[in-house]
Amino acid sequence: MTTSQRVIALAAAVFCIGSVSAGAWQITRDLQKELDAKKVAVAANPNDANAHFDLAVTDAYTNNILDGWGELKKANELDPNFKNSAWKFWADQVIASPADWKVRFRYAFALYFNGRKQDAIDELKNVLVLDPYNVWAWGYISLIYGEMGQVDHAIDAAKQGLKIDDRVAALHLLLAEGYYKKGDSWNGFWERSLALRLKVQGY
Repeated sequence: MTTSQRVIALAAAVFCIGSVSAGAWQITRDLQKELDAKKVAVAANPNDANAHFDLAVTDAYTNNILDGWGELKKANELDPNFKNSAWKFWADQVIASPADWKVRFRYAFALYFNGRKQDAIDELKNVLVLDPYNVWAWGYISLIYGEMGQVDHAIDAAKQGLKIDDRVAALHLLLAEGYYKKGDSWNGFWERSLALRLKVQGY
């Protein structure tokens, strides 16, 4: 398992949708409808790599990270050249709909899976210009910075996300990973313990 897969798997372990108390992130009715529609599209077009990618990114911002990872793998299996064509397709979509943060989120993912990590970060920052309270954008910025070895930036991104919602367990886990990489085992342990406690509480 690669470093990115390990971190995503760890993050997936603490991401969840369910009944949570006021103030913590939870999926909205509109997002659930969108997610359901993407699943229907995949069922209707099971061999369409872009349909799987579209569902994967919707999974990414509706707290279904593990499912999303599986959809991304499926897209690549269906079309080995998908990572090269997807970023060009979504770049055109951004030009057509520059104010749509969901389109930009997809473009960021397409860039990331084409190996263009800094470009992906820049595009996720564009998402935040359009949707300043998007905790998922901060989470993926943190994750990508961590993969790039820019630990201080990864820590800062996780903290920025926690300023929006300090009960998103996966952000605490990403922060813990950053602290451990810095050799700060005490804060790493604290953040990881907090993440696990939040998971138990349903966050």
